[in-house]
Amino acid sequence: MNKSLKLSLLAGLMVLLVLAVPSVSAFEISGMYTEEGQKWLNEHWGEKITLGELAKIAYAPEDYEKIKANVDSKVLENVWSQHYYWGERYPPEVVTPGPKIFDENNKLVEDPDGSILAGIESGRIKSLRSGIIVNADPVEYDGTYITYGGNGAVYGHTGHIDHFIVEAKLHGDGNLLQTSYKQRFDYTNNPRLTLITSGVFTPVSGTLYQSQTVGQSTSPDHTASTWSSSYLY
Repeated sequence: MNKSLKLSLLAGLMVLLVLAVPSVSAFEISGMYTEEGQKWLNEHWGEKITLGELAKIAYAPEDYEKIKANVDSKVLENVWSQHYYWGERYPPEVVTPGPKIFDENNKLVEDPDGSILAGIESGRIKSLRSGIIVNADPVEYDGTYITYGGNGAVYGHTGHIDHFIVEAKLHGDGNLLQTSYKQRFDYTNNPRLTLITSGVFTPVSGTLYQSQTVGQSTSPDHTASTWSSSYLY
């Protein structure tokens, strides 16, 4: 076999390897805040903490270690240095169900006929450069548990995203009871990724339950939140 043929075969093999071996996948993790972590967050609501401090306080130790082991240290350092977005403290009395759209300035986008959301979902809207869509599922009772959840997506940004977290926060009579979360690190938002999280809670008679979906991204930096309709058990 001559030298040029060997080089050609080697080049072809390298192309096949590039096509066959997938790129390093983004890291995604979900869970529930620990009871101790949820209690601390209730007692210190609204204080200035970072996402890294939140991780130490609220996550199960095994989840915290999984994140450290699977996320690039430079990305993690950038993400965990960001301030944590709390959302609102108490549920509103009146809620307009449906997804909420927030623009690149984290301002609510009015969309009475749903055309902007439809345009974003289909990729036709170009005027809103980048932002977040968040949605809260109706709080319901499945015969055993109170069920709650929500979802969120970063739109208008097809490049790299360091981090996106979606939290579903369950309130009972205005008190924050439980938080479920899903988060993704170091990924390309093309096609747009929707994160979905949910949880269950043992109900107490006479309690009005309502949940809040909170979304926060870094690089690009966005925050948003919306409330679900309520359920009286």
